This record gives sequence, C-alpha cells and structure tokens, in this order.
Amino acid sequence: MNKVGNKTKGILLAIIGAIFWGGSGVCAQYIMQNKGASTGWLVSVRMLFAGILILFYLYFSQKNNLFTILKNKKDMLSTLIFSVFGVIFLQYAFFAAIQVSNAATATILQYLSPIFIVIYFIFESKKIPNVMSMISIALSLFGTALLVTKGDFGTLSISVLGLFWGLMAGFFGAFYIIQPRKIMAKYGTTTIIGWGMFFGGLLFQLYHPVWKDVPELDLLTFGLVCFIVVFGTILSYICLLKSTRYIPAQFSSLLTSFEPLSSALFSSLFLGVVILPIEIISMVIIIFSVFLLSRNSEM
Repeated sequence: MNKVGNKTKGILLAIIGAIFWGGSGVCAQYIMQNKGASTGWLVSVRMLFAGILILFYLYFSQKNNLFTILKNKKDMLSTLIFSVFGVIFLQYAFFAAIQVSNAATATILQYLSPIFIVIYFIFESKKIPNVMSMISIALSLFGTALLVTKGDFGTLSISVLGLFWGLMAGFFGAFYIIQPRKIMAKYGTTTIIGWGMFFGGLLFQLYHPVWKDVPELDLLTFGLVCFIVVFGTILSYICLLKSTRYIPAQFSSLLTSFEPLSSALFSSLFLGVVILPIEIISMVIIIFSVFLLSRNSEM
C-alpha cells in the first residue's frame, strides 16, 4: 500500500511541476502581449529573484554547505559556465520563442531537449545509435516539421525566429541537464541551481537590469510575475526533483509531457489561442518520440 502511495505521490509531483512550468509560459505570453514586458526584463526578474529565494531557503536549511563551492575555483568556473549557457541562454531562448510565436509552440519545441541529449551522447560515445533511438529522433524531427509547417511542408507557419529560439531552448535545455552533472553530484542539485540562477541573474543585469523597460505593473501583472518566479521556476523544479524519490527518473521525465499539454490548454482557455488539429497531432508525435526515448533508456 505504501509503495502505491509513494508512486501516486511521485506521479502527482511530476505532473504538478510540469503544469507549473507550462503555466508560467502562458503567464509570460500574456505579460508580453498585453503589458509590454520585454524578453530581457522577464528573464532578468525570473533568474535574479528565483536565485535569491532559492539561496535564502538553502541558507536556513543547509548553511554549512551553501558557501563551500565558492572556495573551489574549478567548480566555480563550471558553475559560471552553467549560469551563462544553461541558465541565461535557456531562459532567454524560451521567453524569446514565446514572444515571437506563442507559449504552446515554445514549450513543445523546448520539449525536444531529450532528443538533443541523445544526439550528444551518440557523438560522445562514438557509437551507432540503436534502432529505438533512431526512430525517436526521426519521429521528433517529423513532429517538429509538422508543428512549424501545419502540414504544408513548403512553408513555415511560424516565423524563422520563432523556430530558431524554440530549437535553441531545446538545445540549451539539454546543456542545462548535461553540463552540471559532476558539480551537482558533489554539491547537490538545489545548491547548483540556486547559485546558477543567482549568478545568471547578476550577470544578466549587465545586459538588462530589472529597472529597465519595466512593464505596466498592476496587481494582475505583479501576481503573474510572482507565479512565474515562485511556481513556474522554483516550485516546478522542486516538484520535478522530488518526484524522482518516488518514481524512476525516466517515468518522471515522461510526465513532463504535461508541460506542452498544459501550455496548449491554458493558451486556448485564457489567451484565446486556437490550437489546430494538426498542431495537436504534432504534439502527440513529439511526446511519443520522447516516450520511446524514455522506454529505451530503461531497457
């Protein structure tokens, strides 16, 4: 009974985390379209305040271990690399994709990150991928082509910039997972995410400080920004991380399919975005390709 309860808890945590992330993209789209927020301002606020809040939490929960990484130059350099390419570039690419397309499209393109991870390990191991991996990659490419052309393969239905930033979000999402593995094993995932967000937020102030191009901050906008920082960044990460205590990581990653699904649903309900049948089919194909990949990694 306890095993069943733990499995249910893990599934719920993974789904809630994925829904929070998908919802944050829709909140960002609303703020950019209706309140004049720029990609730069949203990225700046999200990283800096998420980093501060995570470090604040860690300071009281594990004060003795929080500052250890600052004493190791090699690990600090690795964390800074993670901050730039795994945090700044990922956040910017994701929000830029939303701004020039929509939250649903940006989220499903970012969901391709497991495919980029497989491609990376194929080159790293210098081995020919197995049949399941090849099928997964082929399906993901077909699903992506279907999504961005709406079935008319002679034309793009989204802007070239939208496709570019969406694919970049997927690429840097893969970097976000691959690059910090060693330092996360050494210092803990939460610590590295906290410092990564904080350093990324500080560095990004040089490009776009939080006081520059501030949008219309009424009560609704403030609430949506808080949702993006607290629920869409901190709690979504914590839920997905904790879910792996109760269910296999592969199963947890599969449940992140609720990210594009929730993003599409919220976009349709709250922003009036019309999701065409061909777009739903393309989402299903991409999610299925990641499912095959997940099953393949379990075997």
